[in-house]
Amino acid sequence: MLVYLRSNNYRPAIKPRATLSPGSWIRCERPSENEKQELLALGIDEDVLYDALDPHEVPRVESGEDGWTYFITRLPDTDDQFNDFTTPILFALNREYLVTISRDSLTRLWQPFIDRTKTPTTQQSKLLMAMIEAIINQYQHRVAAINRLTRAATSDVNNLRSKDIATLTEYERKLNDFLDALIPTNTATEKLLSGKFIRLYDDDRDQVEDLSIDLEQLIARCKSLLRSITNVRDSYRAVMDTRLNETIQLLTVITLALAIPTMLAGLFGMNVAIPGNENSPLAFWGVVAVSVVLSLSFVVYFMRRR
Repeated sequence: MLVYLRSNNYRPAIKPRATLSPGSWIRCERPSENEKQELLALGIDEDVLYDALDPHEVPRVESGEDGWTYFITRLPDTDDQFNDFTTPILFALNREYLVTISRDSLTRLWQPFIDRTKTPTTQQSKLLMAMIEAIINQYQHRVAAINRLTRAATSDVNNLRSKDIATLTEYERKLNDFLDALIPTNTATEKLLSGKFIRLYDDDRDQVEDLSIDLEQLIARCKSLLRSITNVRDSYRAVMDTRLNETIQLLTVITLALAIPTMLAGLFGMNVAIPGNENSPLAFWGVVAVSVVLSLSFVVYFMRRR
C-alpha cells in the first residue's frame, strides 16, 4: 500500500491526495515491487529501503545522498511473524517529502494519529516529532498494561502457580524486546533531533527535550518492571524450595516411622522359633502395639527436633 497524504496551516486535516506534491507525507506499508520502484525513483537509497523491510533491523539514523535523512526505529506489538513484539519502520526525509515505510500494516497506529493530529505535513520536523511521540505513546500503553497484569499476577507470591510464572516469563521477553528497541531509538532520536540532520526551530526545542525525557522514562520503567519480575521469580523459587524441603522432611519422617513396623513384621513373619509364646492369640496385637509405640516415638522425636 502506498498513499499520498497532505495538509497545511489552512487545511490542517490530513487527507489523501491523488497526486504527489511538495510537503506530502508518503505512507507505504507492505510495499509491492512496483511501489518499491516508485520509492526508489524518489531518490531513496535502495539498501536503506531493504533494511527497513528486514524484520531484525535495529534503530539508527544516517544521512544519505540527495539530501535524504533516514531514521529507522521499531514499533511495539505487531503481527509480524518474524518478531513477536516489535517491527521496524523507516522515516525518510528530504526538503519535499516525509516518507514512512514498514513491512506491516500500521493502521491502528496511523489512523488515530491522522484523526487527532493538527500538525501540517508541510512542517516536516514538527510532523516527525509528532510521529515519534505517537510511537512513544504506543510503548507507554503497552508497558502500562504489562505493569497492571504483572501486579495482578503477583499479588500473592504464596499462591503463584507455574502458569503465572510462564506468563511473567512472556512479559519479561516482551520488555526485553522493548528495551532492545527503545535504547537505540533514544540514541538515534537524540542524534536526529540535535539539529545536525533536520532543521529545528526555536519553539521545537522544548518538544525535543520532552521526547528525550519520555524515552528515558520508558526505558527506566521497563528496567524497573524487569527487576520486579526477576524478584518475583526469585521469591517464587524460594517458596517452592521451602515447600519442597518441608515435603521431603515429612516424607522422611513417614518413611522412618513405617520402617519400624515393617522390620518387626518381617522378623515375626520368619519361619523360625522366636522368644515368647508365638501361639498366643495376643502375640499379633503385641507386635502391633510395640510397632505403634516405637513409630509414634520416632515421629514425636523428629517433630520436636524439626
